[in-house]
Amino acid sequence: MTTARASYNPSMAPQRHATAMGLRPGGVVDGAARIPGSKSEAQRAIVAASLAHGTTEIAGLPDGADVLAALALVHAAGSRITGRPPGSDGGWSASAPVSAGESGTLARFATAAFALCGKRGAWQEIRVEGTLRGRRSPALFAALREAGADIVCSGVDGSFPVRVRSAGAATSVHIRSPTSSQEVSALWIALAAREGPSTLAIDGPVPSRPYLELTRRSLAAFGAHVEGPTITGPLRAPAAPIAIEPDASSVAVVLAAARLSGGQVRVDGLDPRSAQPDACAAELLARFDGGAGADLDLSGAPDLAPVLAAVAGAAALRQKASSRLGGLGTLPGKESSRIEVLARGLEALGLSARAGRDVLEIGPGRGGRSAAEVRLDPAGDHRMAFAFALLGLVADGVWVLDPGCVGKSWPGFWDELARLGAHVATSA
Repeated sequence: MTTARASYNPSMAPQRHATAMGLRPGGVVDGAARIPGSKSEAQRAIVAASLAHGTTEIAGLPDGADVLAALALVHAAGSRITGRPPGSDGGWSASAPVSAGESGTLARFATAAFALCGKRGAWQEIRVEGTLRGRRSPALFAALREAGADIVCSGVDGSFPVRVRSAGAATSVHIRSPTSSQEVSALWIALAAREGPSTLAIDGPVPSRPYLELTRRSLAAFGAHVEGPTITGPLRAPAAPIAIEPDASSVAVVLAAARLSGGQVRVDGLDPRSAQPDACAAELLARFDGGAGADLDLSGAPDLAPVLAAVAGAAALRQKASSRLGGLGTLPGKESSRIEVLARGLEALGLSARAGRDVLEIGPGRGGRSAAEVRLDPAGDHRMAFAFALLGLVADGVWVLDPGCVGKSWPGFWDELARLGAHVATSA
C-alpha cells in the first residue's frame, strides 16, 4: 500500500501531562511555521492507496491520531505493502474488528470500502471511539443497503459503530440527501477502485461541497477520474511519491495567532492552487483588518469557524466590533457541538455570543468577565482547543482544559506556538 509511516512521539506533546494550558498576551508569534501535513489529504491518499494496484509512497504524513488510525485500519484490512483492490483476491478483509478512532471521515470511508470493495459475504465490524460513538450517517448507510450491502448499526438511532457485509460487485449507487461531503467522497473512492466505469447518482445538495474537489484530485493522482455521475477506475499506484501539503486548517491557526499577537508567519509548501477548502483562510482573515468585525459565509469551509470565531472575539474585545459567521449547519455533528461550545467560551469572556442552528453572532457584551481566570472546556475537540488558545493571546487568564485533545490533528501544537514566540502557560 504505502512505504510511508507516521509515528507519534510522546516527547512532542507534554500537554498530555497537563490539566490545562493556555497562551498569554505579550508574546509575538513570528517566523517560519512548521505545519503538519493535511489529515484530509492524508486520509484520502491512505485509503485510495490501500485499494490501488501496486505500491504507493506517501511523503509528509502527519502524526495526528486520525492519520495513525487510518494507517492501522488499512493494515488490518489486509493492505500492508501493496494495495488490496477488489477482485479475485477478495479485496479488503479483516480477521478482527477494525477501529476508525474518532475520525468521522475514516469511519465513512471504511464503511464504503468494506461494503463495495470487501471480501464478498464476510461480515466486518468498524468500531469507533469517543465523540464518534453515536454519530450517524443515514444517507451513506441507505445508499449502501440499496446497492446490496448489509449494514447493521450497533449504536443508538442508526449510528456508529457498524457491522458491514459486502455488496459484491455493485457498480451503481444512489445517495439521497447526503448529510456530509464525506459520504460522497467515501463512495467515490470505493467505486474508483473497480475496473472501468461506475456511477454515483446524487440527489440533493452536498454539504461542504468544496471537499469533493479534494477527493477528485486525490483520485486523479491514482489514475481514476470523476466526471458527473461517472467514476472511472481502477486506482493504480502513482509512479512518483504523493506529497501531502501542509494542513490548511492548521495554517489558519498560526496566521490568526500572528495577526492577534502582532507578528508575521511564513508557511512553505502550501500550493496557491490547493484544493483544501481552508486554503482561503488568509483571505477571510483579511476581512477583519483594522479590528473590524466581519460577516462571513463559511458553508464551503466550516472547519475555519473556530479560528474565525476567536478572531471575531478579539475584535469584540478590542474594538467593540460585531461579527456574524454563517453557513455552519454541519458544525453540530462534528467532534463537539461546535457552535454551542464556541458560544459558551466567548460568553465566559464577557462577550455576546448568539448561537443559532447554522449561525454564530459575536459582539461586545454588556458586562465584564465574572472571574480573573477562565477555564474553557473544548469538549474533547481539537479545533475548540485551538480557538480557545487563540483567545488567550488577547485576554489574560484563559486556560484550555484537556489540552492533549489537539493530538487528533496536531500533537506538537503547543510546542510549535512556543517556538514561534507565544507565551505558553501550563497547569500541572
